[in-house]
Amino acid sequence: MEARLYGLSPIDVRRIVYKFCVKNGIQNNFNSDTKMAGRYWMEGFLIRHPELSVRHSEAVSIQRVISFNKQKVDKFYSVLKGALIHDTGVRIVLPGNIYNVDESGYTICQRPAKVIAKKGKHCVGQLTSAEKGKTVTAVRCMSASGVFVPPMLIFPRVRMKPSLMDSAPTGAVAEANKSGWITSSIQFSHKAGQSLLCY
Repeated sequence: MEARLYGLSPIDVRRIVYKFCVKNGIQNNFNSDTKMAGRYWMEGFLIRHPELSVRHSEAVSIQRVISFNKQKVDKFYSVLKGALIHDTGVRIVLPGNIYNVDESGYTICQRPAKVIAKKGKHCVGQLTSAEKGKTVTAVRCMSASGVFVPPMLIFPRVRMKPSLMDSAPTGAVAEANKSGWITSSIQFSHKAGQSLLCY
């Protein structure tokens, strides 16, 4: 189920096991009120199957799932092979000339942890950098031979502030965008005077 992006939670597994035992007449000492196997059974199950573990899942959009299939992956590698290797079998592109660009969004809002508070208080607050989600986008680029290009950071603000780059990686460049996302072409000047364009 996990491989098909419909992973079962520990509670789901415990309920399925209870139903399986009841349906097949298997003796058990599970709780008939909650209608699921106990926590100790779950712990024992994980010990008996060390290849399994309880992990946090990541959100994957339906668009990404649909676009990742055998036909599309085969087509990608076919086009890639045609671009890298000549019909005669001679490599026409060196690994040092192949670059991959990727971007990641990092939230600047910390997730509040559980705290000890007085009973009866309905709303318990905890100070964070902002109440609503804001994202700093990091654009990274690396060649197939392992050469890194310094990252570009896009901050969610109208004007750039030099202090935001304190302790940033050497050579990193920064831009300001109201949303902090790559929503339009962002042009900036590199230290060497070259003009770079990121889409």
